[in-house]
Amino acid sequence: MHRVCARWVPRNLTEEQMLRQVQVCTNTVQISEIIPNFLTSIVTCDESWIHHYDPLSKQQSSVWKHSNSPPPKKFRSSLSAGKVMLLLFFDVPGMILQHWVPHGQTVNGDYYVDVLKTHLHGAMRKKRLDLLKKQWFLLQDNARPHIATVALAALTEIGRTALKHPPYSLDLAPCDFWAFPTLKRQLRRKRFYSDDEVRNAMATVLKGILQNNLFNVSESFIKCCKKCIQCEGRYFEKEKIVGPAQSSDSE
Repeated sequence: MHRVCARWVPRNLTEEQMLRQVQVCTNTVQISEIIPNFLTSIVTCDESWIHHYDPLSKQQSSVWKHSNSPPPKKFRSSLSAGKVMLLLFFDVPGMILQHWVPHGQTVNGDYYVDVLKTHLHGAMRKKRLDLLKKQWFLLQDNARPHIATVALAALTEIGRTALKHPPYSLDLAPCDFWAFPTLKRQLRRKRFYSDDEVRNAMATVLKGILQNNLFNVSESFIKCCKKCIQCEGRYFEKEKIVGPAQSSDSE
């Protein structure tokens, strides 16, 4: 026998929730096989807090040592109170929109609709005018602003479709299994003293994301759906993204 750590999972899924996972993933895989160039027609989005200071993970803090040398010590540090929320939209060709939420603004259904109709639409007119003329799909999780009645009505109004996403499925969301962990990893242990410093640093990191890496992420999304079907809706080990911008954290 050997001692192992338990793997963290978002939730203890019920049989009904696992069945729902399989149904949604099966539907997504079927769509990908029917629609030509499906991966290039997906726009992925999500939001996350970016802190002024984010300490290194335990794995990032590891060092090499001799067998007869004492183990290194590291004092516990925590996230800074200063933070700003980033809404990120991207597809295979690259980043479409990085929207920073003003301080004091709650991201609810109404605010999310404004981002979709005003900021995202304006960014796509500049960067993805050809995509606007075609059928494209919005890949988002089940956060309350995303599934609010006003948000779903807005998508219907502009003639767009949101891909179905089962609840508590971080392993099926590209922003959760790749985008934000990868981006934040490159900012860890760097201390910023203002929101502007955070925004500038994140802009630099986003410019370093390669297009072939984003295509690998889209392929991994479909692979994750197939894995979910194979695992009958249970959680599985996250898909490894091949490319220079991949994250190796295990938190």
